[in-house]
Amino acid sequence: MASTWERLSARVAALRQPPTPDAPITTNRRVLLLAGPSLIENLLQTMLTVFDMIFVGQLGKDAIAGIGLGGQLTFFLQVAFMGLAVGNTALVARAIGAGDKREAERIAKQSLTLGVVVGLGIGLFTWFTADAIVGVMGATPEVSALASSFLRIVSLFAFVMGVMFVGSGTLRGAGDTFTPMLITGFINIINIVVAYTLIFGNFGFPRMGALGSAMAITTSRVIGACLIAYVLFRSNRVLPLTWRGGWGFHRDVIARILNIGLPSAAEQIVFQAGFLVFAAMAVSLGTANYAAQQVAFTISNFSIMPAFAFGVAATTLVGQNLGAKNPERAEQSAYQALKNGTLWMVVMGVAFLIGREPLVRLFTTDADVWGPAQMCLTFIALGQPFMSVGMIMASALRGAGDTRATLAITFVGIWLVRVCLGYVLGIVLGLGLFGMWVAWLGDFAVRALLVSLRFRTGRWKTLRV
Repeated sequence: MASTWERLSARVAALRQPPTPDAPITTNRRVLLLAGPSLIENLLQTMLTVFDMIFVGQLGKDAIAGIGLGGQLTFFLQVAFMGLAVGNTALVARAIGAGDKREAERIAKQSLTLGVVVGLGIGLFTWFTADAIVGVMGATPEVSALASSFLRIVSLFAFVMGVMFVGSGTLRGAGDTFTPMLITGFINIINIVVAYTLIFGNFGFPRMGALGSAMAITTSRVIGACLIAYVLFRSNRVLPLTWRGGWGFHRDVIARILNIGLPSAAEQIVFQAGFLVFAAMAVSLGTANYAAQQVAFTISNFSIMPAFAFGVAATTLVGQNLGAKNPERAEQSAYQALKNGTLWMVVMGVAFLIGREPLVRLFTTDADVWGPAQMCLTFIALGQPFMSVGMIMASALRGAGDTRATLAITFVGIWLVRVCLGYVLGIVLGLGLFGMWVAWLGDFAVRALLVSLRFRTGRWKTLRV
C-alpha cells in the first residue's frame, strides 16, 4: 500500500505535468502549484537564517560580523553548484516538457556526478586556504578568526551541497517543488535545534559559541543530502532514477549542462565577488556598520527568498513549455510569476518600512547597530519592486537557457553601479553607509530595466540548448 507521502507526491506531480489540451489548467494555478511549496521552503530557510542570527546576535557584534562574513564567503564558494543546478534544471525541464524522461534521467545523473566531484575539489581547496581568503576582507582579528573557522567547518562536507543543489534542481525541473520543501523544513528544524544546543552549550553539550552555527549547518546539510538521494532513487514518482546506466562522463550531456551552467556560475561569481567587495567596504566603515548591514540583509530574506520561489516557477514553466514547443505559454507563465512575486514583495516592503525599528531590535541588543540597520532596511523597503522584476524575470531567462544575457546584466548592475558608484558615494565622497546603499538601490533599478528589455526582445524563445 502506498504511503501517505507517496500518494501526496503523486497527486502533486500529476497536477504539475506540462499543459495539454486534455488536461487544462490555468497559468496562475500552475505558477502557484510550483511557487507555493518553494515559497514555504524559502520561508523555512529564512527562518533558519533568522534563528541563527538571533542566537549569534546574543554573543555580540564581533560574532554577528564573523559568522556573517563566513556565510558570505561560503555563498561565494557555492557558485559552482548554483551553475550546475541552473543548467541541470533548465535541461531537465526541457526534457520533461518534450516527454523524454530517459534523457531527463541521464542529465540528472551527469549533473550529480559533476556536483560531487566539484564539491570534493572545493572542500579541499577551502580547507587549506580559508585564512588567506578571509584575510583579504580586512576585518578585525577577532572577526577574521571566527570567519575562517566557520569557512573550514562548512567546507569540510562541501560535496553534500552539490548533492542538495543538483538533486533539488532535478526535482524542480521535473515540476516537483513539494519534496524539496519538506526536506528543507525537516533539516531546518534539525539546524535550529543543533545550533541552540551547540552555540549555548545546552543539554549537556559543550558551549561552542558562534562556531556552533557552522556545526549545525553542516549537520543539517549532510542529512538533507541523504534525504534528497533517497527521494531521487527510491520514492520519486516524478522522475525516478536508477543506479544502473547513465553514470561516468557523457561528453554530450556535460557540454549542454556547462553551456548553460558556466555562464550561470560566472554570473554567481560576478554577483558574489561584488557582494564581498560591498561587504568589505562596509567593514572598512567599522564593525557596527557591517553588523547593521548583515542584520538588514537577514531581515530582507523574508521578501527575497519567496521571490526566489516565483523565480523557480518561472524557470520550470519556461523550460517545460519551450520543451513542449509552446513559447507563448512560456511567456505568459513568466509574467504571471512576476505579478504574484511583485505583489508579495510590495507588501513586505511596506511591512519593513513600518516595522523597521522593532525588527532590528529583535536581532541585536547593540545600540550602535540599531540606527544604521534601520537605514539599510528603509532602502530595502524602497527597492522591493525593482528586486522582484530583476530576480523573477532573470529566472525566466535562465529557464530558457539565456544565461549569457543574465551574466552581462548582473555585471553591469553589481560592479558598475553597486560597487563602483557605492565606492564613490560611500568612501570617496564620505557619505558612508548611506552612500553605499544609494548605489545598492541603483543596482536593482538598473538590473530590473535591463532584464525587462532583454525579455521583451523574445530572443530567448529560439535558443537551442
